[in-house]
Formats: sequence, structure tokens, C-alpha cells
Amino acid sequence: MTMKTSARFAHTIASAVRVLLGLLLLGMVALNVANAICRYVFGVVLTGADEVLVFSMIWMVMVGMILATIDRRHIALDFLVTRAGPRQRAALTILHHAVLTGACAYAAIYCWAFVARVAAIGQTSMALGVPMAIPHAALLVGFAGTTIASALLLAADVAQLVRAKQPA
Repeated sequence: MTMKTSARFAHTIASAVRVLLGLLLLGMVALNVANAICRYVFGVVLTGADEVLVFSMIWMVMVGMILATIDRRHIALDFLVTRAGPRQRAALTILHHAVLTGACAYAAIYCWAFVARVAAIGQTSMALGVPMAIPHAALLVGFAGTTIASALLLAADVAQLVRAKQPA
């Protein structure tokens, strides 16, 4: 598989995930509206609707964090970057991705341990009985995925900086 084909494949996957996240958000809005109508108009409570909404939001945010990292669209304080020259900007980007990689790897390791403990004790949610390892696994997936994405960006940024140093 060539680099161009790999990039196109990754872009297609990311686009599909964005569509799925959008559909999930629309489903969450529909569930929230249905829950409100049932509760305030008919006096019926949709058991577990709040749990589904919270768990879905956690998964959306964590998967979205991976996509934001891939697209280099994290919220950032860029007052230094905008005032820096090209080489300093590259160095700041490398520092950013190094810190992001380290912090997310650290978080992923501890999320792994926590999810394993929650799964081992068999903890479930109160309304639906969902194994709590599932919503907590969103944190593991998000941090691990962001670690991988930021490490790949870090490698690409370092390679680009090295290529820029070499005489033409």
C-alpha cells in the first residue's frame, strides 16, 4: 500500500467516523427530546435514557479527541506560535506533540488499570445494568488513540524538521 493510498484510506475512515459521531449526536438529541416529552407530557420516565446520554457523550468526546488530534485541531494557545519563525514554530509543534504523547500515554496506562479493575469486580450501571467497563473504556480508547496519533504526528514533524535542515 503506497503512502498516498494509506492517507486516502485513513481520510475515508476518519470521515466515516465523523458521520457516525454526527448520527450518534442526532440520536442523542432525539432520545433527550423523547425523554422530556415522555416525562413532562405523559408522566412516564424512560429508564436509563440519562445513562445512555452520558455514556454516549463520553464516547463521542473521546473518539472526537482522536480525530481532533489527527487533524491538528486541538484548542491551543497560539500566541507563541503566531509570533515565532518557521523553525521555532516547528520546534513548538514538536514540543506540543511530545507533551501530548507523553500525557496521553500516561493517562492510557492508568485507564487500562482502572478499566481492568472495574471489569474484574463486575460493576454495572444503576439503571440499565451496563457493565461500567464499557463507558470507562472510552477513556482508554480516547487516550490510547490520541497517544498513537500524536506520536505519529511527532515523528512526521521531526522528519520534516530534519529534511528542512538538510541542504538541497
